[in-house]
Amino acid sequence: MPSSSSPRYQQLADVLARHIESGRYPVGSLLPPETDLAQQYDMSRHTVREAIRRLADMGLILRRQGVGTEVRARQPESRYVAALNTLSDLFQYTQRTKLKVMGEEWVIADAELAAQLHCELGQRWLKFLTCRYPTDGKIPISYTEIFVYPMYEGIREQINNRSAWVHGLIESEYGEKIVEARQEIEPVLLSADIAKLLRASAGAPALQVRRYYFGAQGRLLSSSNNIYPEKRFKISTSWRLEWAK
Repeated sequence: MPSSSSPRYQQLADVLARHIESGRYPVGSLLPPETDLAQQYDMSRHTVREAIRRLADMGLILRRQGVGTEVRARQPESRYVAALNTLSDLFQYTQRTKLKVMGEEWVIADAELAAQLHCELGQRWLKFLTCRYPTDGKIPISYTEIFVYPMYEGIREQINNRSAWVHGLIESEYGEKIVEARQEIEPVLLSADIAKLLRASAGAPALQVRRYYFGAQGRLLSSSNNIYPEKRFKISTSWRLEWAK
């Protein structure tokens, strides 16, 4: 282990990251057990465990219960940071990412969906099943369900264009401007189906972000339910007092 002023767990994390990048530990292989690493590098298991945690935070490895520590990538993942302080910031975020549509269906709002969308029981919605990606990335940022008011179903012809964004399509096709957006955020655990789509672990923590888009008359035009796995997305907001100089 080379001498360094950084903590020992960070030194070990750096060494293991280099081994992963060089192919010594190929993608899909397992890292040696913590006890073996502790003996090899003359470190406590606590130090090794912290180094492993750092690699997991970087997206290089995935700890799987009953299997071991699997190498999942040669290069660290970059976390997508969205600075959402205004409605235009939110629209720019959707334009800086790409959407992959995996399916669509008509749904009738039962009690659960009506509560989610704040709509009337029995209302009909067009639902798109999608994943959102960074424009230059292959690992999805989120699994996203998009609900669109029926009169705007014509956007389905263009939504498969990866550069398309729902709000822009509604405005360009129907002249309906979105003037207000609301956002609700809460922690959830990834279901097995969604975890598979996101290349993440079932039961892992995630953020659920629900967004609602309203027109000039206060009518809900569309809504999205976004599931972000940990370490892949960060929302940055700021507030300023109106009278501050």
